[in-house]
Amino acid sequence: MYEKSVADVKFINGEYTAAAEMYLEGAREGDAVASFNYGYCLWQGLGITRDPTEAKSFFAYARDLEGGEAAYNLAMLYLHGDGVTRDYKKALEYMKISAEQGAVEAQLYLGMAYTSGCMFEPDVIGISLIPYHTPIYRDRYMLLEGECEFSEEDEALRYEAVKQDARLAFEWFREASRHDSTYVEELVAKGKYLYARCYVDGLGTDFDRDKSVRLMLAAGRFGSPEALAYIAENGITENMLEGRQQRTLKGR
Repeated sequence: MYEKSVADVKFINGEYTAAAEMYLEGAREGDAVASFNYGYCLWQGLGITRDPTEAKSFFAYARDLEGGEAAYNLAMLYLHGDGVTRDYKKALEYMKISAEQGAVEAQLYLGMAYTSGCMFEPDVIGISLIPYHTPIYRDRYMLLEGECEFSEEDEALRYEAVKQDARLAFEWFREASRHDSTYVEELVAKGKYLYARCYVDGLGTDFDRDKSVRLMLAAGRFGSPEALAYIAENGITENMLEGRQQRTLKGR
């Protein structure tokens, strides 16, 4: 009988073959988390021959798991044509499912995709559940930074798959900002910064100096390097908020 805790310990200890066998057993018993973990082993070739096509089937079985990890990984498979035919529209569909299920990676991705109108290369390539929700690596290389090697045809398809929508970008940045510090802190900090930028730039909402200051300071406290740089460059301080509150009280 499948025992998740035993399988997880073996995975963490690097006993991938034994862990993969246990996850497969759990998947055959109908355990969605075990199916996800076995799919991850297949995708990364951990303890078993790498097979992204077969991994897709196990991720698909687990696609309704709360948290959005399986749907996000399915989006990655379609985005890169890894074991499946590359399909940016399908990648977008799975990214939406993942974001709605709560994955901050997907929420940030959609925010940027609706800002740029492009299915760009993500910072986070895939999500593992062991240890819980840890990105396997982050690639800072972005399609929109101008250093891409994609063909003109491929780039055109990336732009055709999603349309710019400032309001949707704002809504997804807002969702990404709402996670607490226990949840992939670096990415939540990024979400808080981008949400603040919406009020700075008037992206999907009206320009609001006071909200932008408050949110930017909150992002800085959360550790966002972009927010801290913005705060330093623009001379933003907590006193700005205090002064605003005092003026409001006197006005009343």
